[in-house]
Amino acid sequence: MRIKLTDQAINKATREAEADGKRHELADAGCPGLHLRVTPAGARTWVLCARDTLGRACRFPLGRYPDLGIAEARAAARTTWQKVKHDGADPIAEARHKRAIGEAAKGGVGTLKALLETYGQATGVAPKSWKAGRPRIEVVFRPLLERPLPTLTLTDMQLQADSYPSAASRSFAVRTLRPVLKWASHPGRAYVSPELTHLSGPANNKPRDRVLSPQELRQLLPCLRKSRRPHASLMRFLLLTLARRQEAVRAVWADVNMEERTWTIPQTKNDQPHVVPLSNQSVELLKGIAQQQTEPFIFPTHKGTALGNWDRETKALKKASGTDGWNRHDLRRTGATMLGEMGETPDIIEAALNHVAIRSPLAATYNRSRYRPQVAAALQRLADKLDQLDVVPENKAENDVVPDSGGGLSRQPSPES
Repeated sequence: MRIKLTDQAINKATREAEADGKRHELADAGCPGLHLRVTPAGARTWVLCARDTLGRACRFPLGRYPDLGIAEARAAARTTWQKVKHDGADPIAEARHKRAIGEAAKGGVGTLKALLETYGQATGVAPKSWKAGRPRIEVVFRPLLERPLPTLTLTDMQLQADSYPSAASRSFAVRTLRPVLKWASHPGRAYVSPELTHLSGPANNKPRDRVLSPQELRQLLPCLRKSRRPHASLMRFLLLTLARRQEAVRAVWADVNMEERTWTIPQTKNDQPHVVPLSNQSVELLKGIAQQQTEPFIFPTHKGTALGNWDRETKALKKASGTDGWNRHDLRRTGATMLGEMGETPDIIEAALNHVAIRSPLAATYNRSRYRPQVAAALQRLADKLDQLDVVPENKAENDVVPDSGGGLSRQPSPES
């Protein structure tokens, strides 16, 4: 029997269910199919009784009274009915699916973190920069890593990216994550919503153009030369070779040929092996390092692993040299700029930097030369110029402060001590 449900009728049915210990069910005359189930324990649940698109009788939960009032329950019943009847929706299956997603996420399945793992293991998908890029994603988007993928929204992702304090880190994280989201949103996978691919980086992400001045190099170079830290030696090596930081971090002795005075970088950003001619100063630097350690990496940590903690080490070098406002990649730009100011041609500079196109696309089709003899001569000129700048400032002694093994500062003993 249907009755027009009111608060008084619901309260009366609640008292009767408590008194006789039986479940009561009230059918609402104000909305066909809407029922309220009342248990002896006092639970009151709204349900919609209707047939699905296959003609099966189903009961779709809508919510609890009084959290969901009578008017709200009627509106929810009509909305659900429209979805079931005309859109083929299955609220029960959707609820089970959401519960399954939540349970899977507790075990680390179907989360953003799991997606990053899957992407990294996919054959031929992740780029070479993925090893460095994934940790940055996990730092910037840490609060969202354990979230189930279906619950992630563009708003969630964008707010997290925009709120991260370091513009450089969030920009790099977004650039690295976008290909992951594009891959995951492909119709054949549909792991995430396609809207996530619209994640954007900082609006004012301008390319850096920082170049260290001759005076800054006069202050920095003695610190790099006198430091006992591998980070300082690597930074000096970057200036001498114009290599990228990660290329030098991954450099191993097996790729160095002292007789031919070359260092081969097997994996580069442009997917082409790069042979770097070594200047006299580069060879001297490597020989000095080779006498002190036998690790596979040229610039290892004390544990023999690849270098990390770059922010800490760079800050220590900035403090020791009295310079600021530069990063490791600025050293590469500085060396290239110095070559240009010394009159080196753009083609030779681009070849030394190992850029993909060092001339027009048409010319590159026929001329595959990387100008190694000319690059060798240019890098030697650069090394000689750096030597001219590598002088101890007048206000500092040769045994002045340099970064020590702990990343702080210590006094370098003089040769006589």
